[in-house]
Amino acid sequence: MNSSDVFKIVFAQAVVTAFAVLVTYLKLRQDFQQYARQQLFSVRLDRLRRQLSEFYGPIHMLSIANERIAKIAWGTDIWHRVWREILIPGELKIEEILLSKIELLDEAAVSDSVLAFLAHARVARSYLETGQGIEYFDKGIHYPTQFNKDVAAAYEKIRARYSEAIQDLGPATR
Repeated sequence: MNSSDVFKIVFAQAVVTAFAVLVTYLKLRQDFQQYARQQLFSVRLDRLRRQLSEFYGPIHMLSIANERIAKIAWGTDIWHRVWREILIPGELKIEEILLSKIELLDEAAVSDSVLAFLAHARVARSYLETGQGIEYFDKGIHYPTQFNKDVAAAYEKIRARYSEAIQDLGPATR
């Protein structure tokens, strides 16, 4: 075998090896990109789940419950008790969720209705702690009903995104 034949064999093996390395690299790159997309999807799905279960869901349910209870009790002889024992504790729980899980807020900035709610909850707490009652409602810091609307809209938006994300998973990955 002459040196020309050896060169051809070595060259052919080098081309095959280079091709195999290139194919392996492309496959690994494709696998890595797919893995990165799956991880990003998983992080986004987990954030949506947390927004529903730890932030918007509880706030939405508490605000709806408080609104319904307030409508039923307003103007009755049990109003003061309902206000002190049900409504204010519910509002304080909403405040706690807002302040402790603010990273789950979907908006870029805190809305005016959230700020109005926080002001209302803090003033209500102060009146509760001092033993005052109905006088609170004469001070102009009424419950911001826009807060309930904003929370309901955000809750529905996040719920729709979560449902779409679950649909995107497909049956093979569930």
